[in-house]
Amino acid sequence: MNKRSEVKGKHELICITTFIDEINRRHRSVYKVIDTPDPPDAIIQSNNKTTWVEVVTAHMSKAFAKDIWSFATPAETHHPMMCNVMVGPDTDFVQVVRKKNDLASYEAIRDKYGAGYLVVSVQYPHFKDNTLKVMRKLWNATTFADKGCFRSIYLIVRCYKGYVVVLWWYK
Repeated sequence: MNKRSEVKGKHELICITTFIDEINRRHRSVYKVIDTPDPPDAIIQSNNKTTWVEVVTAHMSKAFAKDIWSFATPAETHHPMMCNVMVGPDTDFVQVVRKKNDLASYEAIRDKYGAGYLVVSVQYPHFKDNTLKVMRKLWNATTFADKGCFRSIYLIVRCYKGYVVVLWWYK
């Protein structure tokens, strides 16, 4: 496994753990990871239900993605983002969700475990309430052929001292 894959794997694990902690808190459940087959990123199980989680990251821009991944990966040259003005998120959020939605490989997982959860790690350093409005506008301008693979989409957003988990209404 290369260094970038290791960093990506650790990031996905943090997202899965954050998501499970929040789902357990909200629903008074006891989900835990029982397998990490990739895909999906995790099979999770509670006392009476087994389902799955897939993680994807949406970046503010391609330049920001290159900046943070190169900074986090040992032995990789850091490629800092230029100091350009950013008006708002680009369409990366919609694109990464669409790409996951369109993958045929999730249909077999859905058939085995039912619809799973898509967890989107939203990497927008200037994230505010208005960011959700812009994301919603971009989302509403797009049509999806929902295959029923994801029961819901959750966003994981960086905040002052950690992360916030937000349910994204997409249907």
